[in-house]
Amino acid sequence: MSIPSAVFLDTSVLDANQYNFQSSALSTFIPACTSRSVTLLLPAPTEQEIARHLDEWSQQAAQALEDARRKAPMLAKWSSLPKDASAFRQVKSEFYLAASKQWDAFLKQLQIVRLGYEGVDLKRVMEWYHRVEAPFQSGKKRKEFPDAFTLAMLEAHATKEKIYVAVVSSDGDFQAACERFDRLLHFESLPRLTEVLLSDDARLETLRAAIDAGIDTLTEAVYEELQHVSCFHENDGCELRNLDWEDLRRFDQSVVAIGDRECTISFYAQVTVSAKLRFTAPGPYGYESYEERVRDFVELEGTAKLFFNGDGKIGVRLLSFDDYEARITETPW
Repeated sequence: MSIPSAVFLDTSVLDANQYNFQSSALSTFIPACTSRSVTLLLPAPTEQEIARHLDEWSQQAAQALEDARRKAPMLAKWSSLPKDASAFRQVKSEFYLAASKQWDAFLKQLQIVRLGYEGVDLKRVMEWYHRVEAPFQSGKKRKEFPDAFTLAMLEAHATKEKIYVAVVSSDGDFQAACERFDRLLHFESLPRLTEVLLSDDARLETLRAAIDAGIDTLTEAVYEELQHVSCFHENDGCELRNLDWEDLRRFDQSVVAIGDRECTISFYAQVTVSAKLRFTAPGPYGYESYEERVRDFVELEGTAKLFFNGDGKIGVRLLSFDDYEARITETPW
């Protein structure tokens, strides 16, 4: 297997981690990347898109604060609360500055290679467009020129430097496009790449086999930690009660760090949850309160620190989720 010597992170990866550079996926990626001297490729269209996303997230955060002020009048006496539109614009600017500083701090931990538009073969990109080849697809995807420019830059750089580039993206069009280029290796998630960067360690397969054999122990730890997760309904008029975690529908794990008789894994869990939903609805005598049980599933990511006993069986030293709040959307209607 060819180990990539450079990596590209699609904005879908950063969006999924909500630009939280302390998340398990991003924080474990950095040391693995550094140890293998892997460079981060930053194409111009992607860097511009990241700046736009940071601006949008800052606007949303400022708007959330403004909404809180309107919905909770008791906050009016909070001295730190902005008082007018001008003050909220200043808050948005401060949010953007803070987010940009975190992004810059993340980049400083890695070797960066910026790719400009001079690496784009426009004639070739237009051939992809006319043949409707990924990332150009039907519907909204028909005009994906920024993604096409990005792919052209990555492929040109990989060919020029004679290297393999890991393209990390949850966008199916990136995966389809990578299939056409032998030097672009697609990874659906960052932990999958981190695991590959560690794969030269002879213990990796042994560790994975031990984890698979002890999956019941790991699953039990997941259910225990789920007791600390709270759920909210996306409809503000609905209230959840009597939460019950029922079934672990899917559990994917990747080894992201290896120590002495221990390892760290990053995981993705999809869990079925049921709860009593209290809501109001029109009745024969006006609006009345109702309570019905609903079932939905939530998606959680996290990290677990595992240790290995003398007999090779695993134990869970620490397990935590990246986020302890989960949104439920299911309703009785």
